[in-house]
Amino acid sequence: MPVRKTKRTAAAETGTAGTAGTAGTAKTGTDLHVDDPAAAADAVAADAVAADAAAAAVVESAGAVANATRAEDESTVAATYSALSEAAAQRGSRDAAQGAATFSMADEVAAGGEIAAALSSDEFHRGMELAGIAGQLQVAAELLQTSGQPTLAAFLGRTSHQLRGLAVSAIGRASEGAVVAHGAQHLAGRLAALGLNEMDEGRDEYASSAALGAASTELAAEAARSAAAGAVELAAATAMAGLAEALATEGADHRADASGADQGAPGTPAVATPHVPGPATRASSRRTPRKPAKPAKLAKPAKK
Repeated sequence: MPVRKTKRTAAAETGTAGTAGTAGTAKTGTDLHVDDPAAAADAVAADAVAADAAAAAVVESAGAVANATRAEDESTVAATYSALSEAAAQRGSRDAAQGAATFSMADEVAAGGEIAAALSSDEFHRGMELAGIAGQLQVAAELLQTSGQPTLAAFLGRTSHQLRGLAVSAIGRASEGAVVAHGAQHLAGRLAALGLNEMDEGRDEYASSAALGAASTELAAEAARSAAAGAVELAAATAMAGLAEALATEGADHRADASGADQGAPGTPAVATPHVPGPATRASSRRTPRKPAKPAKLAKPAKK
């Protein structure tokens, strides 16, 4: 014979079923909040982007260091080229001055050679004139000797001899002057060639100075560009590092959201489930119309 359910039993069963349904719903909601695939995916994506940003920050930092080192090296080389340019300019100025001085000396020597040549020519002409006069006197002396005038002939003979000596001396000095003039001209030519060589060396030094100066300027500009690139890369590395740190923090937040299953969402208080007694195992079949049935005693709610 089937057991009939009383009103109290049905109410208890209904309350138990409702409580179980509520508890199942709360549990299902908690599971959905805790087991959040979107938060886990966001955490993984944030970690990946943070790793990429950190790697990019390392690369940018390495590039910044390389550019800074290159800028320092280029600045050092530019300073060296600048010093070499100044030294070459000084050598060029010194060579040009020496060349000018040598040219001036060559002109003076050439002028002295010309004077010597002129004097030599004058001496030669004077010597030839004296030689001619000496010859004429000698002829006159010989004629007087034959004409019976020995005293006058002897005087003219001595005078002719003296004039012959003066002529020989003048012609000798003219020869020496010609040699000096020729040597002076030769020396002037060599000095002019030396001065021209010095001037050429000075021009070469000036050209070297200009080339070194241009190279120094170009290297200085390259150093400035490298330093600017290093600064940009350093700023990019700093930004990448900050981005990586922010993404790492975001990933940690997502992992915290995904791992907070039992506590629920951060800032949300836990919902307390009231305790409901289980269904009655034995129902009473007696009915007392004069006295109503006593209601089931509920347990106290669980503490939060």
